[in-house]
Amino acid sequence: MPTIRLNKKHSKSPSEIRALTEQLAQLLQQKFQLKPKKNNNTLTFKRLDMSGKLCLLPNEVVVTVKTGLLTGALTPVVEAELKQTLDKYLT
Repeated sequence: MPTIRLNKKHSKSPSEIRALTEQLAQLLQQKFQLKPKKNNNTLTFKRLDMSGKLCLLPNEVVVTVKTGLLTGALTPVVEAELKQTLDKYLT
């Protein structure tokens, strides 16, 4: 089962990171039909054959996504979208 792991350092305020969480949740829902659920500083998301979480740490964002047999082909696409979004909002 392919796994995407991304770590991105940042110097953003907690409110800026919360805004990023909202944008990532929308991106994941619109592009990949993932259903996000927020719990404090963690955003979990899933759909059939794909799941993951985004953890908001004080100086770092950590994203982990697991894809299964049916969605394994989407792994590079999901990874590229996440990297692009993190780079856009955290640099």
